Amino acid sequence: MRKIIHLTDLHLCPPGGRVVGFEPESRLRTCIASINARHADADLCVVTGDLTDAGDAASYDRLRGILAGLRVPARLLLGNHDQRAAFRAAFPETECDPHGFVQSVLDLGDARLMFLDTLDESQPGAGILCRDRLGWIAERLAEAGDRAVTVFLHHPPFAIGVEYFGHMLLANGPELMGLLRGHRNVRHLAFGHCHVGLSGQRGGLSFSANRGTCHPIDVELRGLRALYVDRRPTYDVLLLEEGDVVVHGVEPAAEEDVVAEEHAELDGGSGVIEMRSRRPMLAVAG
Repeated sequence: MRKIIHLTDLHLCPPGGRVVGFEPESRLRTCIASINARHADADLCVVTGDLTDAGDAASYDRLRGILAGLRVPARLLLGNHDQRAAFRAAFPETECDPHGFVQSVLDLGDARLMFLDTLDESQPGAGILCRDRLGWIAERLAEAGDRAVTVFLHHPPFAIGVEYFGHMLLANGPELMGLLRGHRNVRHLAFGHCHVGLSGQRGGLSFSANRGTCHPIDVELRGLRALYVDRRPTYDVLLLEEGDVVVHGVEPAAEEDVVAEEHAELDGGSGVIEMRSRRPMLAVAG
């Protein structure tokens, strides 16, 4: 079984910077501490774009320093808030395709991971896969053999049921989906961009996204407003085995948030429960 960490939408700023009131660095560090403590055995951590909020060199340098503390190898992708040249200057070791796009593959036993570059620097929110990028994707799919393929990208290639994101998707998403559906070994898509957690199936392919580390959105299906809410950062853990995919959403908790601890019995019965907190539980108004 392969374990892959999925981080997204870091929106790092220069020191002192905030994004709609959120401090990006501390929230990212919370997730990194959780990954190091519980998932240091992961094969890879994939960060699906919006690494910075403004694509500036200072923020990329800051990201490089922060990721030095991550105990899992990382693969970085680009989102609409990134700048390709500035990113490549800060991370010159990053694998790219022959055309200079930040696209690559990684084979882990019977699994192939594909990392796509959907950045369209002419658009503020939407993404694109040009002819060169699509051609590279087709070649990598054709050579995958019997490996089960998981695809990572920033922009969703289809509507997610949230009107606010209607004009911020992958502009030629149907073309990508047609290409992926033409290869029966493609199993799963993992993307970012949405700042909400979601999962489902589209065109026979399962997909997942988490709300990211920086500024989460409270879901409103209709309308063109976004409500940014004070919730914890998140990341996903993907477990890949023989073509199957299991996705666990993780919202790192502080030690003081642990209410009780139970160790299960081997027969599936309830174990001994040890209370860890005496503070009152939160009540939900009816």
